[in-house]
Amino acid sequence: MRVILRLILSVVLTAAFFAGCETTRDIQYDREPAARLEAMRFGGVELDYATVLFDVEIDNPYRVSLPLQRLRYALVSDGRTFLTATVFDNVTVPPNTKKVLTLSDEVTYTRLLKALHGKPGSKIPFKAELTLSLDTPGSGWINLHAEKEGNIVLPESPEINVEGITYNAVDVIFVPTPQDVVDKMLQLAEVRKDDLLYDLGCGDGRIVVTAARRYGCMAEGFDIDPRRVEESLENVQKNKVGHLVKIEQKDIFTLDLSKADVITLFLLSRLNVKLIPQLEKLKPGSRIVSHIFAMEGIKPDKVVTLISKEDKSEHTIYLWTTPLKKETGE
Repeated sequence: MRVILRLILSVVLTAAFFAGCETTRDIQYDREPAARLEAMRFGGVELDYATVLFDVEIDNPYRVSLPLQRLRYALVSDGRTFLTATVFDNVTVPPNTKKVLTLSDEVTYTRLLKALHGKPGSKIPFKAELTLSLDTPGSGWINLHAEKEGNIVLPESPEINVEGITYNAVDVIFVPTPQDVVDKMLQLAEVRKDDLLYDLGCGDGRIVVTAARRYGCMAEGFDIDPRRVEESLENVQKNKVGHLVKIEQKDIFTLDLSKADVITLFLLSRLNVKLIPQLEKLKPGSRIVSHIFAMEGIKPDKVVTLISKEDKSEHTIYLWTTPLKKETGE
């Protein structure tokens, strides 16, 4: 009886051993995952961003799902690379399947037009080069490459009407200010609790939210882009400063700024100049701080620079106090 039991146990162990070998072979397929770019196209286009979509067919021969966590791409037109980026996604390719996934990235619309020397509606030749990073069992991270050439039509820019004025993507570019630069701007303006701060072109609301949280002051943010207004409102709600912060979709060049004690700007120099008639109506002692861009014809009280820890770049901040001081020619 013992002999029979030992024989049965030996057979079971042997079967388990070979079953384990088969499992290993199942995972370590001779055929590797592959990728093919079916199409590149534009998705939604908003005032300042266009969404680029890549329809990629990925062949996963494994019996396990494969995480796709990084997409690197380069777009070439007429032999010149005009856009490169890295996108991090938590996309999973199902096991034993060949599936088309749509991967996306947002690009600044006006920069895209400028880089291509193109106009909305024009047809542009392109070559897309993609590298997809997947985590595979046994082999670790592997890179799949896919390419495609063709033509793509540049999307038309949407327009919105705010207070009787029409704006499009050429008028609006949103570039977020690094948080440490925001902190320095508010410090330079010597924001106090009893101040009222206006942020003209508030973007995602980080300046007004920081002012309210750090100094406890009232703050109002204005932007013409409904997407930016929505992001700002979400930021206000997330940080629980709705009792201090107000966000409105407004044309900043029609605003009455006279009630503000502090004005924050991240606008082009020519737009700063356009604001001068409104800024001159501020009460004496009001402070105006601008990220990067000066105000031609107006002498700043202070100019400081700092290297942001976020982007490792140098940033300039200008401070003016009212009444504004006109620059005099030599």
